[in-house]
Amino acid sequence: MTPGALQKSFFGNSGAEAIEGAVRLAKQFTKRRELVALTASFHGRTAGTLSISGNRGRKKGFGPYLSGVAFTPAPYCYRCPLTLRYPACGVACAEFLDHVLRYETAGDVAAFIAEPVLGEGGILVPPPEYFRIAVEIARRDGALFIADEVQSGFGRTGKLFAIEHYGVEPDILCMAKGIADGFPLSAFIARPDVADAFAPGDHLSTFGGNPVSCAAALANLDVMLEEKLPEAAAERGAQLMQRLAGLKETCPLIGDVRGKGLMIGVELVRDARKTPADAEAKEVRRRCREAGVLVGLGGVLGNVVRLQPPLVISADEVERAADALGQALRQVRSLPPADAAVTSGPCPPGASP
Repeated sequence: MTPGALQKSFFGNSGAEAIEGAVRLAKQFTKRRELVALTASFHGRTAGTLSISGNRGRKKGFGPYLSGVAFTPAPYCYRCPLTLRYPACGVACAEFLDHVLRYETAGDVAAFIAEPVLGEGGILVPPPEYFRIAVEIARRDGALFIADEVQSGFGRTGKLFAIEHYGVEPDILCMAKGIADGFPLSAFIARPDVADAFAPGDHLSTFGGNPVSCAAALANLDVMLEEKLPEAAAERGAQLMQRLAGLKETCPLIGDVRGKGLMIGVELVRDARKTPADAEAKEVRRRCREAGVLVGLGGVLGNVVRLQPPLVISADEVERAADALGQALRQVRSLPPADAAVTSGPCPPGASP
């Protein structure tokens, strides 16, 4: 099911375990010891995976972290770290990886690791050219490309794996979460030549690949393909994005709407300076919950409402969710500043579709 030449898998229990194993495999294959990751990224909560996460909110209180890790700017177009604008920028954030490799490492980089869509970072969707440029730069330097599909994999973005949107084949791909529909299972898969860098006994997971979780995963994948859930995610995601685009036109609290399939982020801001509306985002989440709709909250600034519903969501349920979100946004926008840190007036009448 995986793209390209990915054929040999190692099974574990969690996403963090898959990332740890993939990093170890990359180092063993390349005989190199450094890594490059993205700012705003998140790869897990172990010491190793937090070391390659570029998310301050997740890392605070747990350092110092492992050395030998450099960070390159995330493709965060709404808040471009290079203060440029796509597409006139020429995807400078991808090109900047060359600078990082040349000047911020010791020339010993084993892998460039990235989420095809950054989840905890605020549902950051890279430009279409991003991975083609960045991966070419990494491979030219002798590094592998590790795709972290723990959140974005298994139909979430409208394709089985999100990296398929970008026409790039990873050297190693990590997966968990959706692989077994809630049962504890994860895996990293690699090209045969890369996978064979592991000799028997080099890596181990005590309960990895247990028969119960593997049976659940196989059944899950059968249903996913039979019911065409990736295609359904693309269709329902387009429906939800259309509703959100209409809401953005009338509600200034929404700064940006972005996503692929059913992996969508709504970034809330207080003014034209893009001041993060983090307090408002929390209140929106609370009001949605009271209306019977669960939404997430994330982003490096804590101001992104995350919409990642089950892939089996119906068209009517999408409408209900959009209605609840619109109502919550309208209510929060009308609160006085002391209640929700709001700095301007309410959304216009009829802001909720």
